[in-house]
Amino acid sequence: MPKNAGRLAVVRRGGTPIAGVRVSTISWGAESIDVTDRDSAGIVEVLAAVATQQITLSVEGVYSAPVLRDIAFDTAASKLLTDLTFQFGDALTAKDTIGGNFFFSSYEESNPHDAESTFTAEFTSSGAWTHN
Repeated sequence: MPKNAGRLAVVRRGGTPIAGVRVSTISWGAESIDVTDRDSAGIVEVLAAVATQQITLSVEGVYSAPVLRDIAFDTAASKLLTDLTFQFGDALTAKDTIGGNFFFSSYEESNPHDAESTFTAEFTSSGAWTHN
C-alpha cells in the first residue's frame, strides 16, 4: 500500500467551500450494549449491535478567510453545522468524502509575529454521516 502525506480537504457547507484544510485526525468511536447478567459468571457480555457511534475530524490550515473564525466567535451563531462535507484532496470526484451534520466543537488560532496565521478546529458528527 502506498504511503500518503497529510490529507488535504475542502470543507463545504451546502456545497459552498468554506475552508481549505489538512485533516490531521479522523477518529471513529462506538459504545457497546452491555447485557451482562447473573448468568454471565462475572464476564462482561455485549451485543453485536452498536449503541452509539460518532466520528470526529480534527483539521488545521492557514488562515485566509474568516468563515470558521466568524462562526466560532459569534456567540449567537449555531455551532451545529448542517450539510457539511469534507472532500479530500485526492478526491477529484465525489469519492472519498465524509458528509453530514457536525458540531463545531473547537477553534484555535495561532498568530506568530514572523509567520502566517494558522488555525486548528474540530468537528464531531451529529446524527448519521455518509462516506463515499
